[in-house]
Amino acid sequence: MDRDESLINGPGVQPPASVNVPVPRDVTGDVLRRGVAQVGQNIDGMCREMVETEDSTKQFEQERILIQTQDEVGSEARRRLQLPDGDPDAFFDERGNFSKKALNNFASPYLKRLQGIGSGILNPDLARKMRFKAAVAGDKMLNDLFDSGKEVARKKQETALNSSLKLAEETNNWGWYEDLVHEGVRAGAIDSAKGNLLLFRGKKTASRHHFENLAATNPDLAAEMINRGELDGYFSAAEQDEMMRSLRRQDDNRLTEVVEQTASRPKSKNDRQAVTNALLSGPVYQEELGFHAVYERDGDYSACAPQIDSFIYRVADMVRAGEEGSDLAGKKENVILLCKRYGKSAEFQKDILNRMDKWAGRKNEYPVLKVSERMREIAEMPLYRQADYNQAIGTLHSEAAGAYGLYLDSALGAGMKAKGKEEWMQEYKKEKLENLQKNLAAKTEGDVRDAFEVWYEGYKSMNNGKEPSSIIQEEKFQTILREVTGRRDLIIPKRGALIDREQEEVSIIWKRGDDERLNAGPKLLSEGEKQTLRRKDMLRKPVTFPAMVSVDTVNTNAPAGILLPESMRQRFGDDVSGLAALVPSSSSSRRGKPLPVVGYTRGSSPQLTLSGASKLRMTFSSKMDTNVTISPASPEMREFFKREYPGSQDWKQNAGESRVPAAKLGGLGQYSQAFYDAGRKYGVDPKLLMAIAMHETGKGTSAAFLRKNNAMGISPNGGGPRAFSSVEESINYAARLLRKHYLDQGLTTIAAIGGKYAPAGAGNDPRGLNKHWVNGVSKYYKSF
Repeated sequence: MDRDESLINGPGVQPPASVNVPVPRDVTGDVLRRGVAQVGQNIDGMCREMVETEDSTKQFEQERILIQTQDEVGSEARRRLQLPDGDPDAFFDERGNFSKKALNNFASPYLKRLQGIGSGILNPDLARKMRFKAAVAGDKMLNDLFDSGKEVARKKQETALNSSLKLAEETNNWGWYEDLVHEGVRAGAIDSAKGNLLLFRGKKTASRHHFENLAATNPDLAAEMINRGELDGYFSAAEQDEMMRSLRRQDDNRLTEVVEQTASRPKSKNDRQAVTNALLSGPVYQEELGFHAVYERDGDYSACAPQIDSFIYRVADMVRAGEEGSDLAGKKENVILLCKRYGKSAEFQKDILNRMDKWAGRKNEYPVLKVSERMREIAEMPLYRQADYNQAIGTLHSEAAGAYGLYLDSALGAGMKAKGKEEWMQEYKKEKLENLQKNLAAKTEGDVRDAFEVWYEGYKSMNNGKEPSSIIQEEKFQTILREVTGRRDLIIPKRGALIDREQEEVSIIWKRGDDERLNAGPKLLSEGEKQTLRRKDMLRKPVTFPAMVSVDTVNTNAPAGILLPESMRQRFGDDVSGLAALVPSSSSSRRGKPLPVVGYTRGSSPQLTLSGASKLRMTFSSKMDTNVTISPASPEMREFFKREYPGSQDWKQNAGESRVPAAKLGGLGQYSQAFYDAGRKYGVDPKLLMAIAMHETGKGTSAAFLRKNNAMGISPNGGGPRAFSSVEESINYAARLLRKHYLDQGLTTIAAIGGKYAPAGAGNDPRGLNKHWVNGVSKYYKSF
């Protein structure tokens, strides 16, 4: 600026231009200008503060409006969501549908109110911030309203669905029930997992209701429902057992056909015929004839009890190393029958069965010394304490004299000529001495065996499981034998050194030892020998025998009845249509249901047909330890069978086996006989094999079946379907697999088999098809 101008008073006073004199610096003017500038800045700051204060006030007011609006919307929305459908202010129309239009109409005035947020604020940044905040709040308000409406709609749908489901359940309208569940999943009222759970519960409830109706009106069909697998997948094995027990309890309350069971064991010395019948009803060992002679003489087995114990031990020892499965089970069943026949205690039976398990589980480096065999090798020596023998015979003469007195009285009373006293007493004492020596020797054998086994286990325990060598075993056996008998001169044959030298051939030695022991064991009577012992009129009286009754799951369409062991065919003949069987509910029960005999089974004990098991209220997987009585069916009983078991008297197991028509097997039809042959060979239901093959091959159309002869879906993990040389080979392979690794392991239902045979998520199931296995196989099985 050329000249100073006062910001307050206007232009300053200037010296005349014509006066040419120096002008002094105006220091006071500079100070005034700086002061005026500062005052201007202060005024500008005050203005800005006033603007900011006004904006802050407006912001506070608008945020209050924003919060108030949100509160009003929430409160009013909650009220309207509770209004009846179709109300003018409600968000739901008359049909209960959520109306977006009603929601938008409700939100419109609140949105307009929010549009005013940000106006009047001078600071542009703050104005934009408030407008953005209002926009976010508006969007959130609409989203919250819509989500709340959907949630209320879902809850209304769920409530309506639950009411309808309850009504469908109470009216037993299960088709409607399933439709409601599917519709609820589609509408989003329930998720798919809950839908599946509701479907499962509904089907389970329907099955339970159907079962209870049948139980009240036709209990036989209710039992069949369990045994035919119709409840598998919905009820566990324990639940099905309890359902079957409920049927038995109903039978006990209303049973009209009550049959008294004849005694399977003698109750007095007059019932010797029943004992003979029971003895000859199954396998009989030659030694048992001697025991039976004692029973015929004394009316009990007490005089030969030690011999019987030794005999049962030797039968139990007829087990090969490594033996398992049906072979071992059959031998155990035979020992159980012997224990029952001779009235042995439960502890004795348990001990001897454990002994059999030990024999079968042997994998020792050294064979276990055979006590019975060694004692037979030195049988010519007295194998008992002399003091025991002397004590027993000390009273023999007086005992014989007393017995002769009873004999003489009986002979004279019967008008018979009596033998002389000396002759009779000599015969009596000779027989008693022979029996005494046998009993003492049998007792010694038992004592030595027990002591040897205790030592043997102790030796292994002290030597970290290592078995004693054969030489050590023989030395210890000789020591124990001398201690038990008190005879220091006893010498046993020594073969331990030879056995130890042949350790490298231990497997051969085991087999040879097993063969020798089995060959030296008790011998069974042939049927011809047994037949000579039977009386021609034996069937005039009921024949009762103890048995472990199981269920035949191969001939699933056989009529209700019982199958006798094949060993009884020679006694009863091929035609069993005239025989009746009484099967009590337990060995102690004298009540039971009569069943027709409908054929024979290859097992060693009787088997109920599947329908017969249902009649007795047994599940197909259960077993029953009881006494079975076989007798000719009276005319009244035959009429009862015709009425209660139609078709049973005309059915022939061997000739009339129920078969699946080849036409029902599709591309597998030509292999129908192969399924039956494999089923009979391995004890597997042929229809189960067919059902698995139908599912695995798509009725004989799969590439694995057509190109690799794989009819059963056999696929090692990661290796794809296995190839077989023939379709028959694949069927036999699967039957053997099912018997050994499934049925023998207790997996007897399709559901249980499927969990192992075709588990979901398995490495050989990349497409996840295994989850359909149980339903698919069950469908085909039931169609047969």
